[in-house]
Amino acid sequence: MLLVACGIPAPADRKESAEALAAGSMTATYLQTQRFDLYSLSRTNDPQDLLVVYIEGDGLAWLRIDKASPDPTPVTPTALKLALTDDAPAVAYLARPCQFADEAHRRNCRNVYWTSHRYGEDVVAATNEALDLLKRRTGAQRLGLVGFSGGGTVAALTAARRSDVVWLKTVAAPLDINAFTRHHGVAPLTQSLNPADIAETLASLPQLHLAGADDRIVPAATGDAYMTRLLDSRCASLRILPGTGHHDGWEKRWPDLAQETPICR
Repeated sequence: MLLVACGIPAPADRKESAEALAAGSMTATYLQTQRFDLYSLSRTNDPQDLLVVYIEGDGLAWLRIDKASPDPTPVTPTALKLALTDDAPAVAYLARPCQFADEAHRRNCRNVYWTSHRYGEDVVAATNEALDLLKRRTGAQRLGLVGFSGGGTVAALTAARRSDVVWLKTVAAPLDINAFTRHHGVAPLTQSLNPADIAETLASLPQLHLAGADDRIVPAATGDAYMTRLLDSRCASLRILPGTGHHDGWEKRWPDLAQETPICR
């Protein structure tokens, strides 16, 4: 009722809208990890060696700066919209903990997991488990990870723990969470993990980080903060796209960007 009063669609309506976008092209399931049931959509034409997995952003984490949302299901599922424009043979979409969760799949759903602990150990471990489940479901051996916004943060943290990720792309992602919180003048995310702190672990992984020149939520400068920690890696690049905001502009550009495979120079 509070969400409706604020003009925000109810969680069930947000889920219905997302499933309408994916209708006829992707199949939905919940992936049962040790701590959470993660919502996922996927399509595979045939068994494929490479599975491209899109990880959603933070979603509706806050109703206002001092009030956490009761449900983090995104109003605008940007990662899903990008996944739907990707014509790779095998594509999966992975929501963050408690996004799109019905009553039967809300285990351990406390708002710390989309606020202070949003990039914490429990979240990263669950994402890691979910990727294993997606590989088994699709028969894939290798992964390409694409993360939007905070999903890019989680993608980077998860990639650092795996040997089967062959490339990483992030879109409008806060890759140095300390630079991100300083920019917004809010308390540090002390219960979360920071990709910048493990950047050297990722230095040999082909990766492309995309930032919007007009993004006021995750300014391109936060990507610079991460890149400086990579010690001039030949495998990582940061590209700033003009006329692109945090959500705006990516869907139109993505059919071309999805074709790019990050490589080491």
